[in-house]
Amino acid sequence: MESSDDAIIGQTLDGIITTWNEGAGRVYGYAASEMIGQPISIIIPPELGEESPRILEQVRQGQHVDNYETVRVAKDGRPIGVSVTVSPVRDARGRIVGASSIARDITHRKEAEAAVRERDILRYIASLAAAVSHEINNPLAVVMGYTQLLADEMDAKGCGRVDEMLKAISRIQEVVIRMNLVTRVALSDDAPYLPEMLDLRGSSEPGAPLQ
Repeated sequence: MESSDDAIIGQTLDGIITTWNEGAGRVYGYAASEMIGQPISIIIPPELGEESPRILEQVRQGQHVDNYETVRVAKDGRPIGVSVTVSPVRDARGRIVGASSIARDITHRKEAEAAVRERDILRYIASLAAAVSHEINNPLAVVMGYTQLLADEMDAKGCGRVDEMLKAISRIQEVVIRMNLVTRVALSDDAPYLPEMLDLRGSSEPGAPLQ
């Protein structure tokens, strides 16, 4: 128990810590002297406050909880992803008197999984940008051509409106060209020039004009 890298914690059925191995100290940052006699809720995020009573109720009924993935909180406030197994502890008469939990830190595994998901999403966005630009470009060229022909049939007032339409079409074409050049997408807090209609952060702010 003491040589394990996993956090092995014993507790009463009321959630009071009775044993705390060195692995728990390494995972959560608390020494055994700080935690024995304290409620297990110290390392449970407030939003998961109902989790421990629910698990302990299962233990009271003689059930095991295997490889339950959840989050705990270290002494320094860091959230830690863990996989927890909880088993009943019985006395010499076979009565359930407590619970023993083994928690394995899976933070790095979760980070790696999130990185893979993020990479796949960004690749999909890059592919989608290229596909969308291709689909837009062809009908846009038609619209541009007919708008230019329409200008020859308009009076001065109508030509002014057509000019505004052509400016808008040119703006769309600029965006399409940029989209067509996208081969890789990466997250960035400080992005280079971004067309207003593609600036999701700016366009989602309160009071932002409609594009």
